[in-house]
Amino acid sequence: MRKLWQEKQVRLDGRSAEQIRPLNMQIDYLPNVHSSAVFARGETKVLSVITVGKISEKQLVDSIFNRSYKHFIHHYNFPGFAVNEIASYRAVSRREIGHGELVEKTFDYLIPASSSFPYTVRAVSEVLSSDGSSSQASICATSLSLMTAGVPLIRPAAGIALGLFAGQIYNDINGLEDKLGEMDFKIAGTEKGICSIQLDVKNQGISHELIKECLEKARQARIYLLTEMKKHIYHPRPHLPTQVIKCRQLPVPKEKIGLIIGPRGRTINQLTEETGSTIEVQPDGYILIYHQEEDQLEKTCQAIKKIIKNI
Repeated sequence: MRKLWQEKQVRLDGRSAEQIRPLNMQIDYLPNVHSSAVFARGETKVLSVITVGKISEKQLVDSIFNRSYKHFIHHYNFPGFAVNEIASYRAVSRREIGHGELVEKTFDYLIPASSSFPYTVRAVSEVLSSDGSSSQASICATSLSLMTAGVPLIRPAAGIALGLFAGQIYNDINGLEDKLGEMDFKIAGTEKGICSIQLDVKNQGISHELIKECLEKARQARIYLLTEMKKHIYHPRPHLPTQVIKCRQLPVPKEKIGLIIGPRGRTINQLTEETGSTIEVQPDGYILIYHQEEDQLEKTCQAIKKIIKNI
């Protein structure tokens, strides 16, 4: 690698230092899921699948420090065949957990709050093949599939990995450059700024000037990736897919919530049985109504309004 760069100023695969591998993207890849997208960069290919559920399906995070809930959950799967290995699947590895968390943290402030988007979203990144930077490809694939699902992202995100070899910064490193190089600097974000970073170094450390140069090169690469992604889907779709359960938010005075529930839950259970809707009472003064059909949602809303009005 060193000799090739010094003599011809090219990398092992013929690219220049700044060049990104060929991109290939496809949305609506799977027919019977809420949303899906494929993002391929060189030999690295990731399939992202989105499932949208009720807000009550949030994930409980019960740690020794606090108790919280997650409304956006990301899982990252890296099977052996992605790197041409034959291996039995036993349990989720530390690497898969770490990469899943990295992608999830990227979208922490891009997914709308549950008060404005009352759904729980689960994203699964299936790495179909890998030649470096599969976590950053997962960020690109997840961004595409979220917008395809109609999740109103604040902004789309993209990720890139930079390497260092013989003092030269490489853009979009592949697996061999990651193994033999001195750095793996993963930087993900939007056109406005950085959402997550992860830095691995194998030398004695890198300077502030090198970090600044990496951040600028990553910004340029990110803008290029986002521009290419917008050719497939420019902004989130205005409506959720037909397979996704629909939701209505109905503000209700706190003093009348008990009337909707009824004695021992009799009223709300009767409404649920008659309309087939799922009714969830929120503590901050509104009710969430879920159903697959819009007309049943409207019927449930009118029934609740009638109860409030008549009492």
